[in-house]
Amino acid sequence: MSVPPRLAPLLAQLDTSLAMALERMQGLTDEEFWWLPERDAATLAPNARGKLRPTPLPDESPRTRTIALLVGHLGDMGIMRADYTNGGHTLTPDDLDWPDNVADGISFMREGWATWRGALTSLQDHELDMVGRSAFPWGLDPGLPILDIAWWMNRELIHHTAEIAFVRDLYARRGA
Repeated sequence: MSVPPRLAPLLAQLDTSLAMALERMQGLTDEEFWWLPERDAATLAPNARGKLRPTPLPDESPRTRTIALLVGHLGDMGIMRADYTNGGHTLTPDDLDWPDNVADGISFMREGWATWRGALTSLQDHELDMVGRSAFPWGLDPGLPILDIAWWMNRELIHHTAEIAFVRDLYARRGA
């Protein structure tokens, strides 16, 4: 099956943005992964079931975030959206195990974006305009065509990579 021509630029942007994100994370250490850029930065902590989850919840905090949280979010969003695009539409945030170290975090992030990319490349051209084709319930998906969601996901990747780069820059200069 060939990729719909109007999806091709978004896939190219996704691929380039992901490659740049992974390049920017080269040399990342576990200490840096968990470093708090401010005393009350948003990070990950075990929930009641012992699974790492964002704390405080993103909509409750304008705080800076740890790289651990950002990388986990980037993996989570791809896996979840893919499930609600052409999977079982059953995943919940508690179904995924967010990583507790850099190596697993980068693998989780790669898996998330590969899974999302696979969901996109499985679509036919007429599906790109379908409102709600991605039925991900915790986002804009039910009200937008999936082509717009693909654009939004790329924007999220770029945005969160910029946050990771910023936190890395702060970490590198923390003693200056």
